[in-house]
Amino acid sequence: MTDNGTRRYPIRYAAQRWSDGKWFYGGLFVIGLVLIAFNVYSKRPIINFVPVTVLCGAILVAFWLMQKFSYLEIADDGLRVRYGLRHMELPYSALARVRRQPLEVAFQPADRRRFVNRFVRRLGREPAVYIRLDRRQPDLVESAERQLGPRLVAGADIVVPIAGVDDFMAQVKGRVRGQS
Repeated sequence: MTDNGTRRYPIRYAAQRWSDGKWFYGGLFVIGLVLIAFNVYSKRPIINFVPVTVLCGAILVAFWLMQKFSYLEIADDGLRVRYGLRHMELPYSALARVRRQPLEVAFQPADRRRFVNRFVRRLGREPAVYIRLDRRQPDLVESAERQLGPRLVAGADIVVPIAGVDDFMAQVKGRVRGQS
C-alpha cells in the first residue's frame, strides 16, 4: 500500500436516505415500543403493534446498513464503487477522465429523467463525481451498467454524488497521472 492508503467517500444518496428515514421510521419504532409497553402494563394484547414495530426496526437497520455499505473507495490498484449490494472495481487504466459537475447534468437527457427522485432533486445542484470509462473497452461500460444500475451509470460515465468531492478529485487525479 502507498503512503496515501485507502480512502472512502460516502455516497450521498444513501446518507440522505438514512438521514430522512431515521426520523420517520425511528419515530414510528419508538411509538410502537411505547404502545407495546403501555399495553403490556395494562395487560392488553400487543399482537397488533409487534409486526409494525418490527417492520420499522428492520427498515431502520436496512437504511443504516445501506449507508455504511455505500461508498466510493480509492485504493492502490483502482477505484471501488459500492452502493449497497451492488459493487464494481475499476482499475485506473479503465478511467479516461474524472471530472466534477453538478449532479443534475446527468439527468437532463429525456431518457434519464425517469431516474429523478427526491434524493436526486435535493442533490441536483450539488457537485458529483463523473468518472468517464474508457470507451475502447465496450464490455466495461456494459458491465458497469449491469453491476451498478442505470441510476449511477449514464452512458460511459459513472455519476456519483459523494461527500468530499474536491478531496476525491485531488486524490484520483494524482493517481491517474502517476499511471500515465
